[in-house]
Amino acid sequence: MIDVMASSVLNAPIASVWPFLRDFGAIGLWLPGVKSCQIEGDDPGDRVGAIRRLEMGDVGLIREQLLALSDTDCAVTFSIIESALPIWNYRSTIQLLPVTDGDRTFIRWKGQFETDPDHAATMQARMPTLIYQPAFDKLASRLVGNHQHDLQGDRVRFPNHL
Repeated sequence: MIDVMASSVLNAPIASVWPFLRDFGAIGLWLPGVKSCQIEGDDPGDRVGAIRRLEMGDVGLIREQLLALSDTDCAVTFSIIESALPIWNYRSTIQLLPVTDGDRTFIRWKGQFETDPDHAATMQARMPTLIYQPAFDKLASRLVGNHQHDLQGDRVRFPNHL
């Protein structure tokens, strides 16, 4: 198994960041390259077991399944169940922790996967720099003065101009 990890500090309180991650179907708002994202079937975006279909530019279709969601730990865990990427057994956890100095949020994205030995070093280097960090950057830009949240509802509510 290959382990990858990236982290960052977002200049927003955890209560403003968590709704973006909690809604499994909202990843297109903060992950670059997502052309479309939809939850399959009738599952809400916060139900463990929900499957999301991502259309990703160069990569094509990726299907991911929500394995765990914790409001207490502000964490989501999911796996890739279908993809053209040269990886398999991918499992990932994104967790938020409060930074009390300035009411900011620490975000950590950890992933584990298997791949062919020929791709191992490349995938290990690229996953954090080409996927995780750009996601943090886009999320940070979404949070700058343009956020609304509703932790009680099934869906995140965002301003119309997002």
